Order: sequence, then C-alpha cells, then structure tokens
Amino acid sequence: MMKIKALFVLFLAVMIFTLNGESGSPGLEKNLSLPDIDSLINETYYFPSKAFSQKPVEYQPLERFDLIFSGHDININSREYDKIQNLSVLTPGRFTHVLAYIGKDKDGLAYAVEMNVAKNQDFKLGMDGLKVGGRFYLYCLGSDFDNESCPENSFVYGINSYDYVQAKRLKPALRQKLLKHEVQLLETMGTDLAQHYPFQIPLYISFKTLSDKVAYLVDDGRENGADCASYFVSLFEEVADVCLDEVRMDASTLSAYYLDNKMGKRALIPGQYNPVLKRTASLNNILGDLGYAILDNTPRQLSCSSAASVKGIPMPDLIFNSPSLEKIEVTTLSRR
Repeated sequence: MMKIKALFVLFLAVMIFTLNGESGSPGLEKNLSLPDIDSLINETYYFPSKAFSQKPVEYQPLERFDLIFSGHDININSREYDKIQNLSVLTPGRFTHVLAYIGKDKDGLAYAVEMNVAKNQDFKLGMDGLKVGGRFYLYCLGSDFDNESCPENSFVYGINSYDYVQAKRLKPALRQKLLKHEVQLLETMGTDLAQHYPFQIPLYISFKTLSDKVAYLVDDGRENGADCASYFVSLFEEVADVCLDEVRMDASTLSAYYLDNKMGKRALIPGQYNPVLKRTASLNNILGDLGYAILDNTPRQLSCSSAASVKGIPMPDLIFNSPSLEKIEVTTLSRR
C-alpha cells in the first residue's frame, strides 16, 4: 500500500511540474539585476516567434500585457524516454507555459512576467497539503529582433530553448477594458514580485487524498497563489474585471486525456523519479488500473461583471485558443 501511495505522490509531483507550470525550468537563477516593474516603458517589442519547430523565426510586435505561449515538439528527440518529450505529453495541448510582456528598460531590453516553480523544485507534503517552491518572476527577454542579449547577471528566460513560441493579444474591447486598469495591474504585479507571490499547485493533495485515492482541481482565484496559467486569468479577472472565455479544463476532460488520448497515454513517471518502485509507471495505469481519480473543484463564482460560475483549471493551450484572444500578425519590417 505504501508503494502505491508513494507512486501517487510522485505522479502528482511530476504532473504538477507541467500542468500550468514550467517544463524544463530554463531560467538561470543568478544574482539578479532587474529593473523595477514600474520603470519599464510601454513600448512595442519585436518578439521572435516560431509557429512550429520547422518554421523560421518571425517577429511579432508585442504591446504591454500581450501573452506569450511556449511549448516543445514531442516528435523531436524521440527515444525510449526523453524528459522534455515526456513533460510535453503530460500537459494537454501544444503549449505548456504562458508569460506576459510588460515593457522595456532604458536600454531597450524587453521584460516579461510569469509564475514558475523554483529551480530546486522542492515538494513538501504537510498537514495543509502538498506544496512546491516557486513564485512570481520578472524575466529579461532581450532586445528587438534578438539583436542584443540580456546581461549575464539577470534572470534570463530561455525562450530560445522551445520548439515553438507565439504571442496573442486580447481582442480590442477586452484590451481597452484591461488598459483602463493598467496602473492597478502594474501595482499588483509589483507587489507580487516584492512579496514573492507563491506558486500554487493546481491539484489539492493531502494525506487524506492518498487514502481516498482522489485529487481535486484547484481554482480559487488569487487567494493562495497561482500557477503560470491561472495567474493571468485571475489577475485580469480580479483586478481589471476582464474574464477570458473557454480557458478552463475540467477533471473529466483531463482524466480522459490520460486514459483515452493517444498522446496522454504516452505520459510516464520515469523510474529515476520513482525511488520507491524504481521503475517507469504509466499515468494511464495509475488513473485506470490503480483506481485513482481527479475530481473538479467546487464551482467558483467569477468576480467579473458577467458573474459566471466556473469549474476546472486554466490551461496554457486553452488560453491560446480562447475566443477572447486574437492573432498578432508578424511584422513586415526587416530585421535590423
């Protein structure tokens, strides 16, 4: 029984690491040299994007609060077990991570904000449930057209390590509504950076969870922290009264992905992450043969004026495909 419980904890740890979090943790944690968020200039940034891994880099002109999405091509470097490939399969959809462009510093370097797990990924199971180290970060993205890199002593986001990265923008009416709260949004982000706003696991796991074989999805707004997708969804909702449509995945859809989807069935817990059983385990087996289940959170009333009730958790790929966002056309300017 203890082996099965330990297997389940490890399954959740690996799953949490990717669901609305960062797969690969490409950031370099050094002595940080970062500007204050309120000193950043709201100026267009020509962002290097790749629609697919085989396509060349194109440049999208980003504006403040545009969302950046990243993901790995699961067909690249495919072998018996590949970490990046497996982490990508664990997360439903093409995109596994989301950031937001904020502005440029006085030297023309662009910055984004995001939620991320800590580099050491320290998981702790206590009386208040399973927690993981992580917080809200400010990242340097580089200059327009990738002409200049970030200084070595900054927290550099490894955007070039992804097989595809693309940005999208809120539709005009929603963006206009969001910008009316620009000051409050920046103040909130500044406070979150200063106070190390915590990473929240999107599944509630406790000692009771292990005995009941049930994990509940978590979407409680900004109250107890956030993951990379829920941060922007709840921030826009609670601070700017802007709700994004069709961005949440419910428990039945998530479970079906691991049980029935061709890609989801490939998701594994590698033996190197499983010191108890010391062998690779399939999530399909854990949710199927071993009888564990993922259940929905209690439906939450949104704080937006629409006052809708929602359940499930925000997912990067769903946000990217939300009808609330629109495509950002690539620039016709030549690289300078």
